[in-house]
Amino acid sequence: MVLSGFYEKKNYKLYMLIPAVLFVVFLALIFVFPTVPKGIDLEGGTLVLIRGDKPIDALELKQLISDNFDLIDLKVNSVTGPSGTGVNVQFAGNQTVLEAKALVETAKAQVESNPAAAMQSAIAAVDLLKPFLDSSEMSSEPEKAVLQADTYFIEANQNINQGMQELIIEHFALGTEVAFQRKEVSPTLGATFWQTATNVALLATVLIIFVIFAFFRKVVPSLAVILAAIFDVSGALALMAVFGIPLSLSSIPALLMLVGYSVDTDIMLTTRVLQRRENTPAKRASDSMATGLTMTGTTIAALSSMLVIAYLNQIYVIFEIAAVILFGLAADLISTWLMNAGILLWYVERKEKGRGF
Repeated sequence: MVLSGFYEKKNYKLYMLIPAVLFVVFLALIFVFPTVPKGIDLEGGTLVLIRGDKPIDALELKQLISDNFDLIDLKVNSVTGPSGTGVNVQFAGNQTVLEAKALVETAKAQVESNPAAAMQSAIAAVDLLKPFLDSSEMSSEPEKAVLQADTYFIEANQNINQGMQELIIEHFALGTEVAFQRKEVSPTLGATFWQTATNVALLATVLIIFVIFAFFRKVVPSLAVILAAIFDVSGALALMAVFGIPLSLSSIPALLMLVGYSVDTDIMLTTRVLQRRENTPAKRASDSMATGLTMTGTTIAALSSMLVIAYLNQIYVIFEIAAVILFGLAADLISTWLMNAGILLWYVERKEKGRGF
């Protein structure tokens, strides 16, 4: 069997160079280029899903929207699949609307303490929104004017959305056989989601580290398991950056699930190499590899099926979860059997020679 002698010639020290080099590459992809994008769940903004029978050119659509609407961070991506074609339009917001919103919020905050200033802010907001309003009459009373400005802001936002939808339908002659789905998240809510997700991830990391150290009670084997989990998450994030899968409220739980899959194989390997006594440590590691590859291969097969089905039916939440876990499991094959196994065998070798670590 090929795996039976995988570690016998003490090549494990050379094997560890591969994950070391890849980890540097992962960090470059995550933080330098292309970097991991944030989804609107965490960053705030608007996502418009357009689905229909007729193809829509993404570049042409982006130019059309840019020429007619002052949108910030506009991104347009084509989507194709057996169930239809379409595009995803994502943007942080309309520059004019955002400026008007800030003025309306200022007016609300000033209406009791400084009615005159609140009135000026309300008027300035409505002046910005006039191109998108049917009427812009203002009351002379500050409190009523502020309420009117807030109402006009909502109306202008709706008119912009409706105007964009009508422009796209007319320009591409889409007719009635087209569906628009809109998702909006405010920047404040996105920041709250990001903070909550960060706290959950940190708490989960601390608990996992505590359980690993409590189970093995040895520094080096425990660190090896933790390093493998870090490598897996880094690999998943790097491939998310390459394929443009955003960090979102669906991909973050997938990363946490990935840590669980990673720790499973690493604990199995560590337990067999350190606690069993039959055969040599290298042979025990090779036997563990056969079991681990079967475990990971089964999971990869299941996730691949889920990925294909989600893609064919354009179920993007399921697609992102399956893709992220698949990316991480690919990295796990490297971290577990080329890095973690190498660290364990090096540790056992030095321990048998009485050198410690």
